[in-house]
Parts: sequence; C-alpha cells; structure tokens
Amino acid sequence: MLSENIKTLRTQKGMTQKGLADMLHVTAQAVSRWENGDVEPSVGTMKEMSTIFGVSIDDLISEDFAAKQAEKSAMEQAAATEADEPECENDVDEREDGADDAKETETKKSSESGPVLAVCESCNRPIYDASEIVRSTNYYGRSAQKTVKCTQCVKKEATARYNSAVNYSKGQRTKSFIWGSVATIAALIVSIVVCTYNNLSSGYLIGSIVASVLLFPFVSCMMLKNNFVPDMVEGVYMFGFVKFPGLIFTLDLDGIIWLLTVKLLFWILGFTIAALFGVLAIALGLIVSPFVYPFALKKSFVRPEETEI
Repeated sequence: MLSENIKTLRTQKGMTQKGLADMLHVTAQAVSRWENGDVEPSVGTMKEMSTIFGVSIDDLISEDFAAKQAEKSAMEQAAATEADEPECENDVDEREDGADDAKETETKKSSESGPVLAVCESCNRPIYDASEIVRSTNYYGRSAQKTVKCTQCVKKEATARYNSAVNYSKGQRTKSFIWGSVATIAALIVSIVVCTYNNLSSGYLIGSIVASVLLFPFVSCMMLKNNFVPDMVEGVYMFGFVKFPGLIFTLDLDGIIWLLTVKLLFWILGFTIAALFGVLAIALGLIVSPFVYPFALKKSFVRPEETEI
C-alpha cells in the first residue's frame, strides 16, 4: 500500500519524517499521517516523492512494492554473505585487478551518503550536502515561485548569462561602429552638397560639418545601451506628447464641422510640439554624447554584462 511504500522508501534513504517533510514543504505530521494511512498525499506531492526516492509513481502506489523491496534486500544480504566467504585464487586475482575501480566507487558513494536534502530542479540530481543547495524566489507580479538548484547548475547558468551578455555587447559595439560611421558620412555628404548648391557661407558649412561629426558618438551611444543618453533622449521626447482637453459640441452639422476643425488643429499642434521636442532631444543628445561615448565604449569592453538587453 501507499503508506507502507512511503515508509519503506524513506527508511531505505535514511531519511526522517522531518527531513522528508522539509523537502516536500509540508509538516512532519503530514508525513506521519501518510505513513499511518490516515490520509493520502496529492498527485503533485506523489510526483515529488517519486523524484526524491528515484522510483515511478506506479511503484509508489503498488501494493506489492514493499514485498519486492524486502525480497531485494534479502537477495542483497545473501550476496553480501557469499562475498564474505573464502575466495578461490582466481577470484582473488580478479578482485586485485579491479581494486582501483572499487576504491573510486567507494569514494564516490561516500560523498553521496546520508539523506537526500533536496533535488535540483535543473538537472534532477539529488543533493546530499546542504552547502550545495541554492534556494531562490522569483516574483511574477503578485505570485512568487521558489526554486531549488545545486551550486553546479547555478554556476553554469551564471556563466551562460555572462557569455550571452558578452556576445550581445560585442554585437552592439560592432553595430555602433557601422551605423555611426554611415550616419556621419551620409550627413557630411548631404551638408556639403546643400551648402555648395545654395552657395551658403562657410559658417553654415562648418556648422553642418560639426553636427555631422557629432552624429557618430550620438548614434554609438544610442546603440551601445550602457549609458544614460538613450533614456535622456526618450524622456525629453516624451514631454512633447501633450494631452489636449475634451471638446463639447452640438449634434448638428455646424457642431460636427467645428469638432472636426478643432480636432485637426489639435492634431497639427500636437504634431508640431512633438517634433520640436524631438529636435530638442536630438540636440541635447548631440551635445552630451561626445562626453559620454568614451566611458560607454570602455564600459562595453570592461563590463559587457551591464549592457541593457
């Protein structure tokens, strides 16, 4: 029966009722009631127990599972008794040949002796040492999800995240060089052509060339995503989106015409304000980016994991 199987498996693992209860996030009284047959655990709890004990759910609820385990233990004891008997010369030679393998196996088993304290949710490996358990809580809105992992999986995940951040930062750095150069060269060509065609003074030409050169650090800062320039530009630009008040009109032809006219004026005014704030945001970005770009470029090499993904 289920109650006997739980008790048998727990005893074989060398676990106490309190130890099993902690792994299942229940009380020791609940485990005691399961083993006494007063109540039965839920399906989800049985799945967790099957993972901890290393058996299937069918074995866990099987009626003859306890008998099979007893028979298996008896066979193991018989085999151990035979192993203690005097060995023949050939057996001794074979045992001496595999002495090193036996020692390695015993060393590995000794490190995994004792009760199972937890099971890693990434690799499903039972954890015997408390120092290898890493518990974390992830919040998704109002809900929280607790996870249990081993230190090896945590290190692997941290290494994978770092490598991903490094590759992403390298890609953004390459894009900043390419698009910054393209924007600067295109702006220089347009500035020279416009100033030459319209016979503008040298002051306009110099100003347009300077603005074109400033495009490179500005575009690069926007692409690197490890500095405050993108947030500053976006914040200033968002100020340009003004919310206009509602309109009251009459349900006749003149009222509808007046509504459409005012709505059109509001749209033109809103578009103009947004465009002006957009120009202001770009102008501020062009002024600030030459001072920010050297630090952002250095940060891209030294601390690539701080690049915003």
